[in-house]
Amino acid sequence: MPSLIIELGVEMEDGSTYKVVADQRDIARFEVQPFGFPAAQMEEKLSMGMLRFLAWSAMTRQQLTTLKWPEFDAKCVEAGPLDDEESEVPANAEDPSIPGQ
Repeated sequence: MPSLIIELGVEMEDGSTYKVVADQRDIARFEVQPFGFPAAQMEEKLSMGMLRFLAWSAMTRQQLTTLKWPEFDAKCVEAGPLDDEESEVPANAEDPSIPGQ
């Protein structure tokens, strides 16, 4: 099964930076938002809003922020995929959202 892991770099307006990993849990959370769409359409509809939401969801889940989505969106300067050089997850990593792997 292909892995649904997205490594994101996040910069906030206070200068703090984070590296987070969004996975199926965050993508599923995005899909049910009023502005969301199915993961199958991610490649054709990828947007800055989606990346920012995935970063917020991953940061919330990992207890790196307590900001609500609208507050996070207003204070987030940038959120986007990490370059291969910045990546900390091996290319053959298993999907952490699938138990027993």
